[in-house]
Amino acid sequence: MQEPPNAAGESVTPSDRYFPATILGGHLHVRGIPDWGPWNPSRLEWADEEFVDMLLSKDQADRKARTREELEAIMKEPKRAPSREVWMHESLVDDARRLWELMLADLR
Repeated sequence: MQEPPNAAGESVTPSDRYFPATILGGHLHVRGIPDWGPWNPSRLEWADEEFVDMLLSKDQADRKARTREELEAIMKEPKRAPSREVWMHESLVDDARRLWELMLADLR
């Protein structure tokens, strides 16, 4: 089985993958998934933790969430800018879908 490439084209093991999303207007917009659907996790863009940490070292406004609790805290943070990026651990795919579905319901 071939491992999926990360944003830099290197192999990433499944245990340390992250995917990006944007928090905008209190909603989670997952990169690769259209706001109008459908939800298709094969369209998620993956990066390894080292790559994510390098990006985060350059932009202090962006965040990384490894757990549901970290994601919930990030979603509740005061807004310093209209939007911010959050890199979500692969274990949060179901949480991302739930938040994405809430966004769809709010926008209808």
